[in-house]
Amino acid sequence: MVGRSLVLVGALAGPGACGDSGVAGTDSATDSGTGTTAAMSSTSGPDSTTDAPTTGTPPVTTTTDPSTTDAPTTTAVEPTCGDGQVDAGETCDDGADNGPGKPCNAMCQSNTCGDGDAGPGEECDDGVDNGDMGSCTGECKNNVCGDGKVGPGEGCDDGNQTDDDDCTNACALASCGDGIVSANEACDDGNQLDTDMCTATCTAAACSDGFVQPAIGEECDAGVDNSDDALCTTQCKTNVCGDGNLYNTGDGDEECDNGVDNGPGKTCNATCALNVCGDGDPGPGEQCDDANVMPGDGCSATCVLEACGNKIVDPTEACDDGKNGDNDDGCTDACKVPACGDGFIQMSKAEQCDDGGNNSDVAACTTMCKKAVCGDGFIQQNVEQCDDAAMNGVGKKCNAMCKLNVCGDGDKGPDEACDDGNQSNDDVCTNVCKLATCGDGFKQPGEACDLGPANSNTGACTLSCKLPVCGDGFKQGVEACDDGNMINTDSCTNACKAAACGDGFLQAGEECDDGNLLNGDGCSALCKADFCFKLTNDGAENLTGIGWFDACVNAPGNNVEIIVRDGNNAIVYQGKGPKVGVWTFDQLTSTAPLFNQYDMGNHDRAITLDNGDLLRISGKNSSNSGCGGSQGNGYVIMTYDKPFMQQYYDRIKLLVAPYNHTVGGLAPRNFGSWTPGGEISFANDANMYSCFPLFGMGPALTPFTGSVTFRVF
Repeated sequence: MVGRSLVLVGALAGPGACGDSGVAGTDSATDSGTGTTAAMSSTSGPDSTTDAPTTGTPPVTTTTDPSTTDAPTTTAVEPTCGDGQVDAGETCDDGADNGPGKPCNAMCQSNTCGDGDAGPGEECDDGVDNGDMGSCTGECKNNVCGDGKVGPGEGCDDGNQTDDDDCTNACALASCGDGIVSANEACDDGNQLDTDMCTATCTAAACSDGFVQPAIGEECDAGVDNSDDALCTTQCKTNVCGDGNLYNTGDGDEECDNGVDNGPGKTCNATCALNVCGDGDPGPGEQCDDANVMPGDGCSATCVLEACGNKIVDPTEACDDGKNGDNDDGCTDACKVPACGDGFIQMSKAEQCDDGGNNSDVAACTTMCKKAVCGDGFIQQNVEQCDDAAMNGVGKKCNAMCKLNVCGDGDKGPDEACDDGNQSNDDVCTNVCKLATCGDGFKQPGEACDLGPANSNTGACTLSCKLPVCGDGFKQGVEACDDGNMINTDSCTNACKAAACGDGFLQAGEECDDGNLLNGDGCSALCKADFCFKLTNDGAENLTGIGWFDACVNAPGNNVEIIVRDGNNAIVYQGKGPKVGVWTFDQLTSTAPLFNQYDMGNHDRAITLDNGDLLRISGKNSSNSGCGGSQGNGYVIMTYDKPFMQQYYDRIKLLVAPYNHTVGGLAPRNFGSWTPGGEISFANDANMYSCFPLFGMGPALTPFTGSVTFRVF
């Protein structure tokens, strides 16, 4: 017989099988309580059974049919966790929703607090570590400050928000210095300073706590040693004299201290010492205190006044008659022996007066207790002007009325030349009792003026009492000078004016004076004879002809002057000097033959200028050529250093010559680097060389833009 297999879904079992619900032939049942379908167990037939795993694919049990095999087989599904059916041993089964953090865990057990898996509704779950001391409480809540449970990192947890009890709101045990004032603290400023308002032990700053707190007005604090008789008082103030506290312990040396009642005349003086007789300060109960305890000095040893009138002659008294009112009985009421100046008139001593301390030889009562009178030799103030005693009288300094002898009183005194008793100055005795004379300040007959001490030969009245006039020899008023003569050619004219160019008079230093300051009229504004030659050089050819210097040869005078000015008309070269010999057209500074006048060495009449240079001028018809010879072709003006030491073409200071030769043809001169602008050659007083660069050391003649003038005077 061919065997057959039968697959059964669910479970087939006979009556009384394990897990039987008591209802035969039922394939499955539904648990209405949980809504989860639980698979029933499978039971094999009596022939054979194969066990299968309880997870994964549902197990299949094969049963062999007895009609085809020796024993038929049956296949059934085993119950598993996660199949969505609550099976035996399971408290839940949510199928695919099982797992960590779910209501049903992966073991099909309900998620409960303490199982180590934080499920729904739980903040945490540390399993067996849950507890009030752990981070997760027994209720699966996070342990936090304020929940009443002391968790990790907390020193305490009182479950409230009161910060000043034994547990702070930060779950820390209250402690001094944490900045929070707890129940057993007076203060807490969070620092360790003892000198502010709160000490390091959280007690309020207070006097006698041993710490000096300036904020509450403390100057000192010796703690338990504070005392009103010690250096630091119970008020934490430094014990000082005048505070009312007796500082007499330690270094304290006060004998008393009555505070504001200390001082002179008080029981306790300003230095906190007791006021005692002999300290010089009359204290309470003392009549006097002369700083000693010696009797007889007006203050007794017990500081009682020793007074005149007690009929006892004390050491300071000359006598004591009990002050009987009679001051001329040998003892005055001042307990003194009568004497002039005591203020009492003692007739027995021939006193006429006695003003005591007011007696004076200038007062009404003299120091001899005599009444002041004229002639006693004492000048009574505000009464007498003088008092020479027996020397008073006529003609004396002090007259018989004790009045000073003054000018005008008719009595010629010792210091007067005369005294006619009038105020006229026109007689022989002036009103200052001087004999009339020039200089006394009074104009008398024969005097033109008299200004007294103001007389001056340079003022309005001369010392001879004459009015000032030009020619009297004294410079007065508007006079510029006065030489006492009528000569116009000296330094002062007869109009008492200082000699000056343009005044029309020829004075020393002037070459001419035509009475004006005009130029070009023969006499310049400087009273100099006008120049006989002038050349202004602008770079072009400006000097032509052979006779360009003729006017200077013909000009009268024995002196010459040459001046060079720049383009701004400023003088850059000037020299004056005397001519040597008589000039002619061909012989000026050289008497050599005309063809040899180019050489400076042949100028035997060269002029020495006041600037130290030598001036030479070749003759009108001198004739030569070449770079050196051109210096002797017609008129050529040149200056050299003195003494002349080099070649004639070297060390030239100034050269004035026409651009072209003027004798023997009109070709340009043969100087090196020669141009029309060289008609005036000047290098600011530096040396030049006429032949350079042909030969010589150079530099060449330097064209100069400006002018040159020449005059003879």
